[in-house]
Amino acid sequence: MTSIAIVGGGFAGVGAVAMLARAGYRDVVVFEKAERLGGVWHHNTYPGAACDIPSHLYEFSFALNPRWSRRYAPQEEIQAYIEAVAKPFDVRCGTEVTSARFEDGRWTLQTSAGEHTADVLLTACGQLSTPAVPPLPGLEDFAGPAFHTARWDHETDLDGKRVAVIGTGCSAIQVVPAIQPQVGHVTVFQRSPGWTIPKGDIPYPKWVQRLFARFPAVQRLDRSINFGFHELMTPALVRRIGPALRAARAVGKLQIRKAIKDPELRRKVTPTDEVGCKRIMLTDSWYPTLTKPNVDLTDARIERIGPHSIRTADGIEHPTDAIVLATGFRAHDFVAPMEITTEDRSLAQEWAGVPRAYLGITVPGFPNLFLLYGPNTNGGTGSVVTTIEAQITHVIAALAERDRAGARTIVVRPEVAAAFDAELRTALAGTVWHSGCTSWYVDEQGNDPSQWPWTWSEYRRRTATVDPEAYELA
Repeated sequence: MTSIAIVGGGFAGVGAVAMLARAGYRDVVVFEKAERLGGVWHHNTYPGAACDIPSHLYEFSFALNPRWSRRYAPQEEIQAYIEAVAKPFDVRCGTEVTSARFEDGRWTLQTSAGEHTADVLLTACGQLSTPAVPPLPGLEDFAGPAFHTARWDHETDLDGKRVAVIGTGCSAIQVVPAIQPQVGHVTVFQRSPGWTIPKGDIPYPKWVQRLFARFPAVQRLDRSINFGFHELMTPALVRRIGPALRAARAVGKLQIRKAIKDPELRRKVTPTDEVGCKRIMLTDSWYPTLTKPNVDLTDARIERIGPHSIRTADGIEHPTDAIVLATGFRAHDFVAPMEITTEDRSLAQEWAGVPRAYLGITVPGFPNLFLLYGPNTNGGTGSVVTTIEAQITHVIAALAERDRAGARTIVVRPEVAAAFDAELRTALAGTVWHSGCTSWYVDEQGNDPSQWPWTWSEYRRRTATVDPEAYELA
C-alpha cells in the first residue's frame, strides 16, 4: 500500500487527503504545524477577515456547504468548513515538518514529533503563509504594540487608540473599515493604490440556505455561473483586452467618485497602474471609510518609526499608539522554511534563481514529490480551490500511472519541464502583471514565479490526465 505524507493543513492539504481517500488511498497523514487547521484562514483572524471569492466557488466541488451565512464567507466559517471536511482523516496538528529527504525510494520527514517515512510527499504549504515585514527604519524602537494582520494580537485593546495601518492591499481594505468605529484615529500609510470594484456582499437568509441544502443543483448552478464569469474575465484582464480594461477602470473610478468628494484624497487613491497588474480588490466600504473624520491616508514615504510616532518624508510626525502591518506575504517561498533534499540536490538550490515546476506540481530530480499551489498556479481571477482540485486530480493520475507500471518512483522528465517553462515564460511576458506596477506577483528581478497566464479551464485540461511520456518511472 502506498503511504503518503502531506505537509500543510489548509485547503490544499485537506483537499488532498479527502480526494486521495476517495481514490482509494488510505495510508495518508497530514502534518500541520499550527494548533488548528485552516492555513491562511487559521492565521488571518484580523477584524473584517473574509473571502473575496464567492463562497459557492470557494469550496470543494465534492463537499458543497449550503450553510454559508453570506455570499462572501467570513474567516471563522471558512476555517470551520476546512476542519469539517478534514474530520474523518489522520491529521496531526501542532506538528511541524522541518525537513524531508528522499533516499532509497522513500521520503524521510523530520518533524517536531519525531521521524516519519512515506513513499510519496505532497507539499501544501501555500503561497500566503509567511508574513512579509518590510525593513521599516526604527520599527524595533516602537514602544507600543506592532503586529502583522496575519498574526493579529487579540490581547491588544484598540479602543480609542491612535492606530497606524501600513499597507492598502486586500487585508487593509478589510481591517480598516472594521476597526474604524472603535479606534480614536486611523492613519493609513499607502505605497501605491490598487484598483477596486464593488463587492456586492449579501447575507444568505435561512430560507435560502435551506433551498441550497434541499436542491444542491441550485448551488451548483450558482457555482458554475461564478466560474464562468471569472473565466471570461481572465483573458480580458491577463491579455489586456482594451474594452474590458476600460470598463473595469470606469467601474473603479466611479466607485471612487461616488464615495470621495475631496479632490486630494481622490488623487491619492486613484491608481495609475493598469487594471489587474495588482490583484483587483473587492470592497464596498473602503472608500467611504477613508472619508470618516477619524481616518487619514498619506502616500508619503515612511522615513522613520519612533517610540510613539511615525515620521514621513514630507516632514509630518504621526502620533501612534499601535501599528498594524498589512504588508502581505513572502509569496515566493512556497515550501520554506522546510528543507527538501535528495541524495544529490536540494530544492532550495534548484530554485535559487526562480521557483519552477511542471504544471506547478512536479520538479525534475525530485521523485515522488508533488507540490500543491506551487509555482505559477495563482491567478488574478478565479478560485484557488478550483486550482487545488485540478492539481490533486493530476497527482492521483500520476500515482495511478506509477502503480500501473509497477514502479516505485515517478518524476517529471527535465526536457518536458523545460519545454513547459519556456512556454509559460513566453505567455507571461505579455500579461498585465508585467505592465510596470509593483506587486507580489513579480519579484525584484522581474521574474514571475506566481501567476498562471491562461484560463483555469485550460489548467484543468492540462492536469486532468498524465502523459506517460512526460514522466520517468523506475
